[in-house]
Amino acid sequence: MRASLILPQTGPVLLALMCLAQGFSRGLFNTCYGLLVLWGIIWLAWGRRSWGVKVSPLPKAWVDGLTLLVLALFLTSAAGDLPYQSLKTSARHLYVCAAAPLAWLALSHNPKVVGYMPYLYGLGLAGSGVVTFFEAGLCVQCVRAKGTLGTIELSGVLGQIPPVLVGAMAAVAPRDKRKIAKIVFLLACLAASYAALRTNCGRIAIICAPLLMAVMFFANLKKMAPWLIVALVVPTLAGGVMLALDYKTAGRFGEMLLPAEDNLNNHQRFAYWRQGLEYFQAHPVLGAGPGAKPAPPEYSNGPGHYSHSHNIYLTFLSETGIVGLACFLIFLTAPIRLLWRFRKSPDALVFFWTWAAMVVFLQMALNGVTDFAFGNRVIAVLHLTVMGAALWVAYGRLPEPGAAGRKTAADNDAPKPGRAGA
Repeated sequence: MRASLILPQTGPVLLALMCLAQGFSRGLFNTCYGLLVLWGIIWLAWGRRSWGVKVSPLPKAWVDGLTLLVLALFLTSAAGDLPYQSLKTSARHLYVCAAAPLAWLALSHNPKVVGYMPYLYGLGLAGSGVVTFFEAGLCVQCVRAKGTLGTIELSGVLGQIPPVLVGAMAAVAPRDKRKIAKIVFLLACLAASYAALRTNCGRIAIICAPLLMAVMFFANLKKMAPWLIVALVVPTLAGGVMLALDYKTAGRFGEMLLPAEDNLNNHQRFAYWRQGLEYFQAHPVLGAGPGAKPAPPEYSNGPGHYSHSHNIYLTFLSETGIVGLACFLIFLTAPIRLLWRFRKSPDALVFFWTWAAMVVFLQMALNGVTDFAFGNRVIAVLHLTVMGAALWVAYGRLPEPGAAGRKTAADNDAPKPGRAGA
């Protein structure tokens, strides 16, 4: 009896801890996510029949996209050069893909968690800001600090979470008694993220964070009070000017203009991109197999050293061919296609999570140009968790007591005939 009371709430607690850890600690994140996956397996085996919690079905378009990706991964693994290696890589991809349905499942067991998620993301990012600030020797300058996540992970997190925090501030209810406290807390988290941005100095983060914050800002402009607009715009512009004037930050972008032979970063990426194209030309339809492409000779540690192509699209193209890339893009864009019609929703929660999903999707799309962001567990799970939360808010929320006749939040904005996705 006790287990049936504790286990249903274990998943929501793990989801909350994972949201905190995604901006702060790789070790805690990996532990929480692994336990969340185990909790999902227990629910499948036992909980869905005995826990007494009603869980709405996932949107059909998203399930179809995931099914296509699964089939493509196993088909290209079987047809690839190294089936065993490819199956291991495919399993790692699918382990990450579980994040969205797990978020849906956890929120179904405790809907209150969705309201805390932006604040947990902010708190975790503030922790990274403090850690990287101290790692930089208390000097606010670009030193490629990595905190407890890693340089690539922190760059991806810095591109995804700050825009979500901007939207969270606009989403605070006007009559909320703790409105000022919540907005001040989120502003403090943004300030800490700026410290992390300056010390991390990842070019993708420097591009994505302000760009996507601006997207979220203009999406919510009509919902913001004048004082909140000033509180966001003035420090953001000041921080942007300081960032632009930092000679080391400018130097990070100046490196991109150097010839490949004079810049190791450029030379490495060009080598990976060139090899990815060569493998695609040799295996255009089904690719060489997931994870079956060796690293370029000049960067190889010897036989058995396999590597991605430092680009999401080129990696899937070279490893899974045109078939795999097409299925991956259908899977990646499915949540946005499902959420697009909610971009002007009068429901504040649906509106916020729809735009949160959009900016996180844009960050993944941009980050994927220079890195295999989908292969980075911290970045990919953060992306898919936001997608899962947004889909649950729009399609999976069951009515509150007294809301008779309404099955889910999506019923308030029903799709046109022939466009149903749920």
